[in-house]
Amino acid sequence: MFKLSIKETEANFKRNKAFIRIQTRTDIISATCIGQLYVVEMDKPQLTALITQSKQKPTSFATWHRHLAYARVEIIHQMMTENLVDRLNVYRESSISKLCENCIYSKHTAHPYNDNKSREKEILECIHIDIWGPCQVQSTGGVLYFMVIIDGFSLYQMVAFLKSKSAEVILNIFKSFHTEAQC
Repeated sequence: MFKLSIKETEANFKRNKAFIRIQTRTDIISATCIGQLYVVEMDKPQLTALITQSKQKPTSFATWHRHLAYARVEIIHQMMTENLVDRLNVYRESSISKLCENCIYSKHTAHPYNDNKSREKEILECIHIDIWGPCQVQSTGGVLYFMVIIDGFSLYQMVAFLKSKSAEVILNIFKSFHTEAQC
């Protein structure tokens, strides 16, 4: 919000809508009130860079590409031509000279797993367990952890919410899973 106040923006509220506008009366952020919370509509992702600021020192185009979450070249050019970022000083090339490794990897698809591995042949032969936590914020019921148990053969799964990760609590949940998975 501080960066927006420096940009001389104004916030307007009408009925269940909120708008943040820049000096040119262009809406840069709009939100709809749902309950007691305003939810920002993300239909203009390229305009979110209005609150970004560069140092006086010129920066390479590739660095801006990384800092702006691997934005497309066209988006960065639009930011430069429309002055959407204060002091957007780009030196050298105005495009990415070589292919961006992260962009290439993000377009890869996963290769299929090796099918030579034998699958489980009966229930409870192989069980996958994952325990997550502690949460930073305790739930209203006092839960700090959760545990996911999956049977490798039937893919039967159970999610349990835990107040602690003591061995006794986990063993009781596993026994419950064991009983239910056999049914």
